[in-house]
Amino acid sequence: MSFDLVIWKRSARTKTAMLQECYDAIIDHKDHSAMDFFEEDTFLNDFEIEFGKRQKEHFGSDVDNCPFLFSTGRGQFGNWVFMNLNWSTHQDTKNKIIPIALKHGLMVYDPQQKAVWGNKRPPKIVTENNIK
Repeated sequence: MSFDLVIWKRSARTKTAMLQECYDAIIDHKDHSAMDFFEEDTFLNDFEIEFGKRQKEHFGSDVDNCPFLFSTGRGQFGNWVFMNLNWSTHQDTKNKIIPIALKHGLMVYDPQQKAVWGNKRPPKIVTENNIK
């Protein structure tokens, strides 16, 4: 049994992140307009520091002992990381994953508990056209 977490960057194009819609889209291997792109490799490199050597789609030296498996996706609007945490250690692993994601300005969605971290509206970009 696994415990899922989904990580993506909230888009400035939308007022509400529409969490369940984004999650449903990710499950279907699609993105959503409430998502944006982020530097996936930079983000995953920080996991190597915390969890050990990154292998193709898991972290650690042995897949049976790794704290989570992951897959990545990319669409027209944004990219994401879908994580399957080992059920027996999911709470400790989740407590390590969330700060790394927040450090990168990303959202973490827990579909089991419908909980979210980092769901803050991105700062408004000021341009000459919207200054009055």
